[in-house]
Amino acid sequence: MNTGIPLEMMYGEGRVALVPSACAELTTAGHAVYLETGAGLGSGYRDQDYRNAGVEVVTSKEALFEAADLIVMVKQPLEQGLRYLQKKHTVFSFLHLAPQPALTRQLCDIGLTAIAFEAVVDANGNRPLLAPMSKIAGRLAVLGGAAYLFQNNGGKGVLLGGIASADPGKVAVLGAGMAGEQAVATAASLGASVTIIDSDADRLQRLVLGYQHCTGVLSTEQSVAEAVKDADLVISAVMVAGRRAPVVITQAMIDRMTPGSVIVDIAIDQGGSVENIRPTSYEQPVYRCDDILLQAVPNMPGAVPRTASQALSSAVLPCVVEILERGLEQSRLQAATAVQNGQVVDPVLKEELGL
Repeated sequence: MNTGIPLEMMYGEGRVALVPSACAELTTAGHAVYLETGAGLGSGYRDQDYRNAGVEVVTSKEALFEAADLIVMVKQPLEQGLRYLQKKHTVFSFLHLAPQPALTRQLCDIGLTAIAFEAVVDANGNRPLLAPMSKIAGRLAVLGGAAYLFQNNGGKGVLLGGIASADPGKVAVLGAGMAGEQAVATAASLGASVTIIDSDADRLQRLVLGYQHCTGVLSTEQSVAEAVKDADLVISAVMVAGRRAPVVITQAMIDRMTPGSVIVDIAIDQGGSVENIRPTSYEQPVYRCDDILLQAVPNMPGAVPRTASQALSSAVLPCVVEILERGLEQSRLQAATAVQNGQVVDPVLKEELGL
């Protein structure tokens, strides 16, 4: 199989799935790798850096998709890119298909195979491709949300912390997974007063002991409502692997928040965990709903593409090697396959889509 790395199509997406050093390992092992010109520029990698790694750089998407069998990209194919895909292709990327039945049908109609980054699980039950992006998203959610609390950005004019003579800002983090923990760590380091809500008491205890100014609360509808009402900044990091995100913040909860407060929904890739929320982009990251600012950027780590690409590439490379050298059917990636030869094969996705 020839490997192809296209230029990402989503607005504001500067990441690249494989950096030149990873490509060099593939080409040294005898695998052919193609790159669409400019695909690495957003992360600071020139076409020549890839040529030096033994990659063939092609000048168009048509040429890239024609030459390659395995398409390794960061984000799922968008509408304008579907016309390049063929039955012969295996797409390996973040897919998040549960809230996207139309895209799922389109991929099936093409007859291709699609493997989800977020569904790859290692021998210890961890998700090595999702984890680094979740960590980055958790940190960015607090840093970006904190900036929108500035009055000149439309917020209520609150600094999260660090001023001894002033009350610290209040941050509510819903979900104590990878993204949630990084949000807690970042908010606590800024001096904010942090409330973290999760259904796992042991996880809450670990975070409360690990970070200053942090209170753990078991998740109930009432505890979420109270934390959201009192918070200056809400980070929603509630996600269930492979499924549409559950709605945990209702419109009624938003209506009780103080004007100028900010909500960041990290789960927007999976449909969002805030009632009625809609995706935003880095062109217009936030929108106002009843004097509350909401941010829901699906490709949040795309804001730091150099860091994110390096972290993602190191996790993606072993998976690509496994596909190329063992074949999909003989690799652990079979379990992460959402669509195979035009058929939905992931049982969780089947259930989510009612198939």
